[in-house]
Amino acid sequence: MKDCIPLIGQQMQKQVQRFFTAEPLLRFAEAFIEDKLAESLRFGQLTVLHYRMFGGKGEDPCKAAAAVELFILASDILDDLQDQDAPHKPWMQTPLPAALHVATALLTLSQQAMLQSTTNAEIRLALLDMMNAQLIRSANGQMLDIMNEMNDEQAYLEVIKQKSAALLQFACMTGVMLAGQPWHPVVAEYSLEIGLAAQIQNDLRDLLRWDDKSDFLQKKRTLLTLYLIEGDAEEDVWIREYFEGRRSTEEIAQNHEIFLETCERTGTILYGSVMSRMHYNRFEELLDTIQEISPWKTTFLHIINPKTA
Repeated sequence: MKDCIPLIGQQMQKQVQRFFTAEPLLRFAEAFIEDKLAESLRFGQLTVLHYRMFGGKGEDPCKAAAAVELFILASDILDDLQDQDAPHKPWMQTPLPAALHVATALLTLSQQAMLQSTTNAEIRLALLDMMNAQLIRSANGQMLDIMNEMNDEQAYLEVIKQKSAALLQFACMTGVMLAGQPWHPVVAEYSLEIGLAAQIQNDLRDLLRWDDKSDFLQKKRTLLTLYLIEGDAEEDVWIREYFEGRRSTEEIAQNHEIFLETCERTGTILYGSVMSRMHYNRFEELLDTIQEISPWKTTFLHIINPKTA
């Protein structure tokens, strides 16, 4: 599948070169795409993979994959601008008004690119309808995440289903529908499970770090921080007090080692690992129910988790 990565990148660049006629807009967009191309373009690969899995013929799936990745890039830019936790990214080093404008322009361009991904009017309409529904769903989840008001596990998982998992669902379903197939409920379900498993892994990583991206230091409500602050051991009261604003960051700045020990002792790390594995196992169970996937399973797992597949 790696053979499609440069082709997706070329399509992304082709779209901005065609439609962004203002020199600064083109310049910034090309720089942001160049940064994006240093990654694996996992979402775009999933689009191409599902097109091939479901017998797609006659279309260039890299065009639809480019539309998907243009939206993912715009979403990443907006997410970083909101969180202010990725100072090395080129859009974080760009004046804020310009970075915001490029992100919103890329959102519109992603829809234009999707329009041009097929000449089949029926498929084009179905793709755009699905795309807009998924992107609105993701926008709802992103807003809930920004407000950071989740109070329990179920509320948090619902936010992730909308914010992150909906985008994986969007990427997979684009390939299915470009191949001329209708909305596939099993693909929809297993893509949500992938998204949940991946987000919990990200949460585990960001729980244990002690910098600007630390979910704990940022008082970010995730599955794991909610689990951690529910503990009632007297020695862990400082954690809840910090989350509730009764202790400052300066007061707990030297507590990293104590914090790591607490995460281990309370079972928070184990809990995160088990929850992530549970959703990943469910994804694999669903994957095995679709006959078309069998020849592609190894490739699929490698895209999802290249370190273990």
